[in-house]
This record gives sequence, C-alpha cells and structure tokens, in this order.
Amino acid sequence: MSTVETSITSAGIKDSLRVLNDYDKKLRRQITVEYKSIVSPMTQDAKELVPTEAPLSGWERNWSPSGAASPVLPFSRSPRARRPKLTYGASQMQYKAGRKEYAQWLNWKAGLNAYISGKRPQTIGSYTRNLAAFGIRWQGPAAVLFDTSKQAKTPQGQRMIAAIERKYGPPSRVMWRAYERTSLDIQYELRQLIAKINREANNVIARGKTQGM
Repeated sequence: MSTVETSITSAGIKDSLRVLNDYDKKLRRQITVEYKSIVSPMTQDAKELVPTEAPLSGWERNWSPSGAASPVLPFSRSPRARRPKLTYGASQMQYKAGRKEYAQWLNWKAGLNAYISGKRPQTIGSYTRNLAAFGIRWQGPAAVLFDTSKQAKTPQGQRMIAAIERKYGPPSRVMWRAYERTSLDIQYELRQLIAKINREANNVIARGKTQGM
C-alpha cells in the first residue's frame, strides 16, 4: 500500500459519473474542477500538516523493508508525483538543508491531491478497491508510514513510532486531521455537487431516451 486517503461514497454517484464521462466529457471535467475547488481548504490544510523537514533524522536515508519491491524512505519519495519546479523566496529560509531539503518537501507535498472516481468497485480476495467516488489521497510509501504508523513488530520500529507520536501526535497525523478540521465547512457544497451530478446524469439519460440513445 503506497497511498493514504480520506474518501467519500454516495449511493449511485459512480453510475452518474460514468454516464457523464461517456456522454458529456466537458461537464465531467468541469465537475472535477468544481470538486477540487470545494475541497481546497481540506487539501491546503493537509499540505500544511506535512512536515517541512524529515520527521525523524533517520528518514533522510534510504530504507527498504524486508521483501519490499522499492524503498519506503527517504521521506521525499512519492513515486507518482510530478517533480515540482524549484522556486526561491522567503519561505525557503526555514529549511535548514537549503535547496535540496526544500525540493524534497515540495516533492512530498506534490503527491497530495483531490480526486473523483467513477471506476466500478473491484474485489480481489477479501479486498475491495475503487469504492470511493470522492477523495483526497497522499501518495507514496513514506506518506503512509508517517500518517498511519501506530504499531510495530520490532523494538526499533516501536521506538520510531514513539518518537513520531511525541513530535506529531497519534495517527492520522495529516489526512484525517485535515478532514476533521475542515469537513463541516465543505459538506453543504459537496451535497450540492452530488445533487448536481445526479441531476445532470438523469438529464443526459432522459435526452438519450428521447433521441433513441
């Protein structure tokens, strides 16, 4: 697992999203823009909770758990995130390691984004994916390690989690905390958007029946 996320489901909404994606792609893209605007307070709050330097000193080094296909650390690793352009300004002065540390932090934050998904749920064994229609995810194994770590099987891992909790508190340290702090402010707008999606999908279906879709 290399993603941690906060997500929302709504009965029938994925069917409506698929209808719009099939028959009105322009409106479907507009809805994505509207959704990202609505949840921008949440994504911004989450990004502000991302540490501005390696959470622990050892997180600056490469580390791969036994059997892992790729490294979990250093903390800047976010395999799907675009590499951001390095900018300079007063905000850079807070980063002790200068340009490299600043670029790493930007790269880590770049993996935190809002999304809408109309994909059908898929069940593999006891695991079902693609359940959420709306969400905010923070991609990268280091993100999952920082945000959700609560228990460890080794003494070293227990010491690491204890150090994280002393400095950043219990999990979730970013995603759920941002949701709790901002969800009340955006719930009304989200309900309005869901109603709009269903309404527009029903209009598309009605037009299709009239035109012999």
